[in-house]
Amino acid sequence: GQEWSNLGRKLFQEHTGSSEVQMAIKLAMDFSPWSPAPWTSYTTESLQSMSAKVRQFNTNGLLQAWKLQAPTTHPVGLIVEGQAVMEPDEGLPLIDFFTSKEEIKVQARFSNGGAHGMDDRSTTGRGCSLKLRLGDQELDLVCQTGSVCPFENYLTFALLAQANSQIGNVEDFKKWLLSKPSNWYNLIELLVKAPSSYSRLQYYTKFPLLLTEASGVEHYCKFRIVPAEEGPLELMPEGTQRTMWNRNADKDDKRPIDYLRREMRKRLSEGTVQFKLEMISKEKTGNESSIFFHPSSDWKQPWKTLALIDLTETVDDERMWWGDGRIGGWAGNPGDLPPGLSIIDPVNSQDTNWVNWARSELYRGNSSIRNVRRFAESKENVKDVKYIVTVTTSDIKYSGTDDNVSIIIVGDRAATKRQYLDTKLYNDFERGDTTEYSFLDREIGQIEYIIIKKEDSKLTIESEWCIEKVVVAKDKSGYDIKFPFFQWVNNASPDPLIIASNRTCLPQNESETRSSARLLETSLSSHWEETKFKWSYDLKIGDNIEDVREHLPGFLKMHSEEKTYDELDSRFQWAPEHYSEYKNLRRTLAMTGITSTIKGLFDPINTFEEYKDVVDEIPEESAEAAWMDNWDSDEEFGRQTMNGMHPVNLHRIKELPEKFAVTEAHMEGILQRGLTLQEEIEKGNMYMIDLKLLEGISTGTYEDQKLFLAVPMVLFYLPPNEKLIPVAIQLGQLPAPDFPIWTPNDTREDWLLAKFWFRNADAQVSQLVTHLAQSHLILEPFAVGMFRSLSLAHPIHKLMKENLKSIIAIDTLGREVLISPGGSADISLTVGHGSNGIIETLTKAYQNYSYKGMNYKNDLIQRDVMELPGYHHRDDSIKLWDATLSYMQDMVNHFYDSDSDVIEDWEVQAWVKDVFNNGFGKMKNLQQASLGVPSSLATKAELVEYLQSIFYTTVRHAFVDFYFFEYTRFAPNSPTVMRGKLPREEDRGLATMETLLASLPTKKQAYVAAATSKVLTTLASDEVYLRETPNWMFLKEEPRKVFEKFVAKLDKMEEEIKSRNRALAIPYTVLQPSRITAGVSI
Repeated sequence: GQEWSNLGRKLFQEHTGSSEVQMAIKLAMDFSPWSPAPWTSYTTESLQSMSAKVRQFNTNGLLQAWKLQAPTTHPVGLIVEGQAVMEPDEGLPLIDFFTSKEEIKVQARFSNGGAHGMDDRSTTGRGCSLKLRLGDQELDLVCQTGSVCPFENYLTFALLAQANSQIGNVEDFKKWLLSKPSNWYNLIELLVKAPSSYSRLQYYTKFPLLLTEASGVEHYCKFRIVPAEEGPLELMPEGTQRTMWNRNADKDDKRPIDYLRREMRKRLSEGTVQFKLEMISKEKTGNESSIFFHPSSDWKQPWKTLALIDLTETVDDERMWWGDGRIGGWAGNPGDLPPGLSIIDPVNSQDTNWVNWARSELYRGNSSIRNVRRFAESKENVKDVKYIVTVTTSDIKYSGTDDNVSIIIVGDRAATKRQYLDTKLYNDFERGDTTEYSFLDREIGQIEYIIIKKEDSKLTIESEWCIEKVVVAKDKSGYDIKFPFFQWVNNASPDPLIIASNRTCLPQNESETRSSARLLETSLSSHWEETKFKWSYDLKIGDNIEDVREHLPGFLKMHSEEKTYDELDSRFQWAPEHYSEYKNLRRTLAMTGITSTIKGLFDPINTFEEYKDVVDEIPEESAEAAWMDNWDSDEEFGRQTMNGMHPVNLHRIKELPEKFAVTEAHMEGILQRGLTLQEEIEKGNMYMIDLKLLEGISTGTYEDQKLFLAVPMVLFYLPPNEKLIPVAIQLGQLPAPDFPIWTPNDTREDWLLAKFWFRNADAQVSQLVTHLAQSHLILEPFAVGMFRSLSLAHPIHKLMKENLKSIIAIDTLGREVLISPGGSADISLTVGHGSNGIIETLTKAYQNYSYKGMNYKNDLIQRDVMELPGYHHRDDSIKLWDATLSYMQDMVNHFYDSDSDVIEDWEVQAWVKDVFNNGFGKMKNLQQASLGVPSSLATKAELVEYLQSIFYTTVRHAFVDFYFFEYTRFAPNSPTVMRGKLPREEDRGLATMETLLASLPTKKQAYVAAATSKVLTTLASDEVYLRETPNWMFLKEEPRKVFEKFVAKLDKMEEEIKSRNRALAIPYTVLQPSRITAGVSI
């Protein structure tokens, strides 16, 4: 009998200025598939896709479930208990649960919704989660105020969540409120401002369930909880309806922020609080339209009483609501239903039935996480079982800690209390120690995972800790549960450190308990600021921070403005010994440079041989050193093109490019088969390198002189002796007097000068494009994405961890000391020296590259060099490609039975999507979006290709980096900077030894370049190589057998390479498997 109106549609019309006709149209649109926010669709959506959307919300909810010990959407509430008696009205469809004459145990949680729900006085939705328990049968209902709902599916829920996040921004919230008439109307129905009591509100389930009678007749039904006594209801006054964006409590409301909870406790202390559980139903016809299931649909049926509820007492510890002695015991889950009641399977995520289905999935996971903490913090002193925990601290320098360490062991039935690991009168967790601990605790069932916590001891300086492994056993069980870890732990985050590496499992095959834990583990990695697993595009350039997202791949966020390696999370840093060796090498080289200056090393150079003084200052023995005896010959130039430090750009030509102005006259006396140039091309004997990528790249200045850079093309010839030689060089992209053709027919000095300028250009491409862009920076997004998305229990994480663990460290260091102004590359490369050329080169590197380019075997085939004799680099690269591909295939086949396993692997799919969106997705002007990196994987073959592209980049890095010092230490062979101007036609015949030396780097420049290359190619003493697995994460034998099969192939390949090299004057050793590191770390 209350006089009250919901003014939502009227207020919508006032604010939008809509006419009556326009309003009629908009109201009709509210319930149409073509609505701006469509609420229905008949297109079937895969379970995997719908589940992914549930996990999207769950990632934000699990940590809050752990922290707050309550549902994320309703964090504040009060638990009450009592009993119910079933008294169904005539005409209701019945199941056995509804006809029971036994007293039914009741638990209910009254709560406030959303962020404003922390204050009972605010304007927010109120909830009542009800559990009725009869023996082992349970009926859980999730109810909220209001008979309708401001969301009806995934999309509208996401839009509401976004709107609620904008509550402080009135205009943004209004945009949602005015996007359709039903938003304002439904929100008025849901929200309640500062009610007098939870007991004066009505709560509705809103979304239907399916009821099946014993006879098989099916009905749809909804439920509501209403006060048993007649009386006025708490409804929203007009003033509040007009200002729905103002949710805060009135300033003149002096009641406590928990007054509702206090009021309910007081009521129950004085007597019972009574509610009626009512139901509305409609027999299923099978012809129901989608609108029938909409929460706003009027079924035109009366509400009928199902049960009477007497609430009698409160539960002091709210956490008691969330468990019943089982790790999976939980309440308020719409999926927990007695026989005869079931959730309606949704067709897709736009289906209104998706909400109940999604809630069931969400609540189950949240409850599991809450229960772990409930057990861990329990005051019960249960001592049923003896647990033995053995902790091994890494042998890495500084890996020990004096901080307090605790463990929670989680099983499928319960979890232990938080147990502190401490041995009296003993210094625990020292470097290299293995220590055993034991304690008595409750029986937890099968051990599922562990939670480790390291806390400041207050008595010592906080120190990080590197765990190698943890082993857990139950006394007398006869077996140990091993948790390999090999990772640093710090005190930066208060969140749980979940370790579930005791098993290797795809996420879709996990138990419910472990599934929730893994989801929390990965959500902690990717969604929470304190974990530092964030994407960044902020590059420090001098004193400025520049956003490079349109030019470069994403990388790990540094939380300080300095962006230095020392501030990198320890999980991604090198081992301390590794970093010390690196710093010592830089220090030694710097001191050598200073000493050399004092000794007069940097005096003017008079002969090529004097550059060997630089070589002598940084001595290194190598099997390839004999190349320097013949460094200036064409045959050596050709050999290095195939088997030197940059063997990746040579391609066979079928015709001469029009822009390359070589003629038959230029080739006179050079070609050796008596054929014309065109005939040699047709025979397949002509090859070319074109460094057109350098066109337009900025160059710097040195000693106030502008530096110049060639954009060269080189023509190579394969003579009858099958020793590739260069036969023509053009130093620009357009034939003109500025860029004439140079050949061996020119003077020795002119020809050498042309080769110097080419090698200088090639050095820029080698170091910035092939090395930095395509072997370092391109790999980092895959690493960041993996650590954000894949649990330690995931087989792909275990497989790739060794290969991706160091790339973040070296790339962070590279951004700091290599490409930044004044960095090693800046002071040693032509495109550096204060210019923007480094960033420009890196940008163009990606504009001319794609994911397909990571398939190096295919790249070799596309360059048509498969028949080129003496191309040892090609031979070794293909053998390694085939071996690593077989390794990836074997591993994928072991863990994935079918393509559907890949599709359903949400961690891998999240990884791939993250890399696509955030790793490369911000970059502009690419050949393909995100470099053509896939946004999802549909088959095992696609997964293998993805992993192979990443894994083989380790091999690629070996052949583009490890020869860098070898072939640049003698500056004339590969000058990283040139002085003077490019030779023109008018300069032909004028080059002399003096002008050649004047064009080459000074000794100081040569030393800087050699020192830089030395740093970039010196391996650490703790380096892990391709055939080694010191941090092996797999526990079963099958993966080890797969790896041993891979190693056997590598060993066979090693012997084949060594055998071949014994017959070579200058061997090609860089791709011997024993020299290839397991990952990119320098």
